Amino acid sequence: MTDVKPQKAKLLGDLFAVSGLEGRNAHVRVRLAMYGVLLLLVALGSVRAWLSQHWQDIRQLDIEILQSIGEQRVLTQRLAVLTLQLQQPPGASRTVTDELATLLLRSRNEAARLDGLMQQQVQREPFVAPEVLAALQAWQVGRDGMWRSLEHLPQAGQAANGALSASGLQHAQDAIALAEISIYALVQEIGADISRRSRRAVSTIWGVLGGILVLGGVLAFAVVEPTARAVRRQYETLARQADHLKRLALVAELSSNAIAITDRTHRVVWVNEAFSRLTSYSQAKARGRRIGTLLKARSADPARFAEFYAALRQSQGIKREIRIATRTAELGWVLVDMQPISHEDGTLNGWVLVATDMTEVRNQQQVLRLAVDGAGLGIWHWDMVADTIHCNDRFLATLGYMPGELDMQATSWFALIHPDDQAHWQESLRQHLRDPDTPHRLSVRAHHRAGRWVWMLFTGNVADRDVQGRALRMAGVAMDVNAQKAMEQQLRVAARTDGLTQLPNRTVVVEKIRQAIERHRQQPGYNFAVLFMDFDRFKQVNDTLGHTVGDELLRQIARRLQDSLRPGDSFVHTSDFAQMAARIGGDEFVVLLDDIRGDLDAEIVASRLLDVLAAPYQVEGHRVSSTVSIGIVTSTHAEPDADSVLRDADIAMYEAKRTGRARYAMFDPAMRQRVNASVSLENDLRQALALGQMFVVYQPVVQLGSHALLGVEALVRWQHPQRGLVSPVDFIPVAEACGLIDTLGQFVLQRACSTFEQLQHQLGPLAPPSVAVNLSRAQLRQPRLVADILDAIRTHNMVPEQLVLEVTESLAAQDKDVQQTLREIRALGVGLSLDDFGTGYSSLSCLHELPVNARQN
Repeated sequence: MTDVKPQKAKLLGDLFAVSGLEGRNAHVRVRLAMYGVLLLLVALGSVRAWLSQHWQDIRQLDIEILQSIGEQRVLTQRLAVLTLQLQQPPGASRTVTDELATLLLRSRNEAARLDGLMQQQVQREPFVAPEVLAALQAWQVGRDGMWRSLEHLPQAGQAANGALSASGLQHAQDAIALAEISIYALVQEIGADISRRSRRAVSTIWGVLGGILVLGGVLAFAVVEPTARAVRRQYETLARQADHLKRLALVAELSSNAIAITDRTHRVVWVNEAFSRLTSYSQAKARGRRIGTLLKARSADPARFAEFYAALRQSQGIKREIRIATRTAELGWVLVDMQPISHEDGTLNGWVLVATDMTEVRNQQQVLRLAVDGAGLGIWHWDMVADTIHCNDRFLATLGYMPGELDMQATSWFALIHPDDQAHWQESLRQHLRDPDTPHRLSVRAHHRAGRWVWMLFTGNVADRDVQGRALRMAGVAMDVNAQKAMEQQLRVAARTDGLTQLPNRTVVVEKIRQAIERHRQQPGYNFAVLFMDFDRFKQVNDTLGHTVGDELLRQIARRLQDSLRPGDSFVHTSDFAQMAARIGGDEFVVLLDDIRGDLDAEIVASRLLDVLAAPYQVEGHRVSSTVSIGIVTSTHAEPDADSVLRDADIAMYEAKRTGRARYAMFDPAMRQRVNASVSLENDLRQALALGQMFVVYQPVVQLGSHALLGVEALVRWQHPQRGLVSPVDFIPVAEACGLIDTLGQFVLQRACSTFEQLQHQLGPLAPPSVAVNLSRAQLRQPRLVADILDAIRTHNMVPEQLVLEVTESLAAQDKDVQQTLREIRALGVGLSLDDFGTGYSSLSCLHELPVNARQN
C-alpha cells in the first residue's frame, strides 16, 4: 500500500488543474475592468477637448457679434448726423443725400452680417437667453423702421425742388433715435448673456473636474477594490477546493463501495480498499491492468458481463447488477456503475467505476417476494431494454394462465388490456416516465383466458434509469379488483335509483329534463312533457294502515306506472315517443314524455294514467283506493332549467288538487303568478296581526218572526295598507295552508269576548244576548282549545251560554277526535252551532248523533 499516496496526489493534481480555470477567468475579468477604465478616461478626455473647442468657437463668435454691433452703432450715429445736415439750404443737400445713400447700403450689409452671426450663435449655443432674442428682434424692427424713413428723404427732396419737409426729417430722426436705443439694448443683453455663459462654462468646468474626481472615487471603490477582493476570494476559493478535494479523496478511500479509476485505455490507475476487499486485487496488483479483465475474472455471468465490454468500446456509461464470485468464493450481487470521464472538449480521459454490494438487498427482495406471494398480490417486472415482462404465478393465475402459456414480450402483454382502456394505460405510463413523482396507478380490464374481462389494479414505478435518465426497468404489483368494481357499480346504480320502488330517482329526472330542454333549444320541432303526480290522501293510508302498507302501495303504484309506460303495452303501442317514470320522494312521481307531437299527447297519457292509477289496490289484505292529481308542463311553457320545470309541474299539480283532485291540470304561466301572489299574501298575513291590521266585525242574528236580536256573529276582516280590505275568501285558505289559522282563531275568540263584555257594560239590557265565533279544523285539533275557551270566558266575565262556537258539518261528522273535543266544549255549557248543514253527507237521521245545539243552512 506504499504507492497509494503518489497515485492519489496525481489524481488531486489533475483535479486542481481543472479548478485553475476559475483563476484564469478571474484574470480575464480584471483585464476587462482595466480596459474599461482606460476607455472611460479616453472618452472623458475627448469630451473635455470638444467642450474646450466649442467654448473657443462661441467666444470668437461673440467677439465678431460685438464688433458688428459696434459698426452698426457707428453707422447709425453717422446717419443721425447726415439727417441733421439735410436741414441746410438746398444747394448743400445733394452731397449729403449721396452720402446718406452710401451709409444706408453699408448699414444694410452690416446688418445682414450681424443676422448671420446671430443665427450661427443660436445654432451652436441652444441656450441663448430669451432676452437676447427679444432685444435682437426689437433692434431689427427699429432698424427696418429707420431704413424706411431714410429711404424716402432723397426722393422727397427732389420732388419738392430740393426742400425737405420738417415733418419728414423729424420722423427720420425719431426712427434713428429708436434704432440707437434698440441697438444699445441689444449690446447690453448680449453682454449680459456672455457673462451668463461664461459663468455657466466655469460651472461646467468645475462640474467636469468634480465628475472626474467622483469617477476616480467610483473606480477606486467599484473596480480597484472589488478586483482586489475578487483576487482574494479566488485565492480562498482555491484553498477551499483543495481542502474539499482532499476530503473527497479521503471519502473515496474510506467508502464501503468499491471504486476504481482508469485511464483512457481502460487500465487501472487507482482503486480503494473496498475494491481490494471485494475482488482480492490489491492496489499494486490492480494498477496497470484492464478493468474489464479484473471484473470478468470475478463475474459469475459472462454473458451478462458482455454488456460492459460493449459500453467500453462505445465509450458509454452503463449501470447493471451482476453476479460475482467474492474473495471467499461465495456468490454475491453487486451493482456496477461505470461512467466515462471526459475533458472539456469532450475527449475521453478515463473511467470511474463504483460497485455496490447488493447481496443483502437481494436477500431482502427475496423475503419481500415471498411476503407478496403470501398476500396474494401479482408482481410484474418490465425489462424496458429487452422489452420483456416477468411476473409471478399469482399474476398469471388471476388471468387464468399457467406458467409458460403466455408470450413474455411486452407488446403481447399490453394487448391483453381492453381496447377502451389502452389510451388511459398509455397516458398514465407516459406521465410516470416523464415525472417519477406521478404514480403509475390505474384500474384496467384485462382479458381472461376464459374469454371474459377482469378488472385489475396496476401499480408500478420505474426501478432503474441510465445516466441520461431513460427508464430501464419498471416493477409493480397487480391485484384483482372485480369485487370492488362490482360494488362501485352497485353504488352508482343506487345513487340514481329509488330504493323502495327501484324507479329512477330525482337525480335522473333532473338530468333527463336538462337533456330534453337542451334538445328543444337545438331542435325547434322537438317537444316534451313532464307529468308531476301526487297521490290524494296518501297520508291517511300511512296514518291508518301503517307505513308498511304505505310502502307496499308505493311499490304497486310504481309497477302500474312501469307496466303502463312499457313500449309493448296497448296503452302506448300506437305512440312514437319514449316515456320514463321516476319517484322523486314521498308519494310524488314524475313521468317524462320524450319527443311527443304536441300537448295533446301529454293530455292523453295523463287521462289514461288517471284511470289506471285510480283502480283499487289490494295491499296485505286491505282494499285501498287512492286517486292521483297530475300537473303537466310541456315544452310550450317550459323554463330553461330543470328545477323550474319541476316547480311549475308541481304548481300545476296543486292546481289540480285545488279544483277537486283526481284530475290533471295543464300548467299555465298565470298559475305561477297566483302562487307568487299567494306567497306574497302569506308574508303579509304573517305580519298583519303584529301590525294591528286584523279586526273583527259583528253580524247580527235576528229571529225572523219577531225580529228580536238573538246575538251577533264575529267575523274577522283584514285592512291591508296597499291591498285595501282583503276578503276572507282570499286570506282564510292561505291561513289554513300556512298554519296561521290557529293564531288567527285565537285572536278572533279573544277579541269577540272582549267586545261582548264591553257591549254588556255599555248597552245593558239592549246588548246582544250571545256572540258566535267560528272554529277551524286546526283549532279543533289543538289540545289546549278547551282550556283557552274557558280562559276567555272567565277573563271577560261571561256566562258559558253567552258564547256560541260554530263548526262546519264536515268537521263535526267525519272526525271522531273532533267530535270528542266538541263534547268537552259542550260540557262547559258553551253553545255549539252546526254551520252549512246539508252541504256534506250528513242527514237528519244522524243529526242527533252530533254534539250541537243548533244548525244553520
